[in-house]
Amino acid sequence: MDFFKQNQTAILVIVIVVIAFFAYSYFFTGKESSNAVLQEEQVSTATPADQDLISLLLELKSITLDEAIFSNQAFQSLEDFSQDLVNEPVGRVNPFAPLGQGQSRPASGQ
Repeated sequence: MDFFKQNQTAILVIVIVVIAFFAYSYFFTGKESSNAVLQEEQVSTATPADQDLISLLLELKSITLDEAIFSNQAFQSLEDFSQDLVNEPVGRVNPFAPLGQGQSRPASGQ
């Protein structure tokens, strides 16, 4: 009897772990047929919003791009108006340092 009183916490933890193992085994493992029923229920309980999303996804998957557009004269005549980005000087090495203590860095590329 003295042994059980001294090791009461350890015995209680072991009993809880064993019960948890059997509960997990009972509830989360089983036959494949029961899982198939659950999967069918999940598919059949799709909301209308889910159905709309699925139909939209299927529409997007069916879209094909005609590559002939890239050889079209109108596409070829387009001009690129992009501009190169100029390197700007960056701020202080430590922006959280008090003013006058942070040294400025040279601009990259100089």
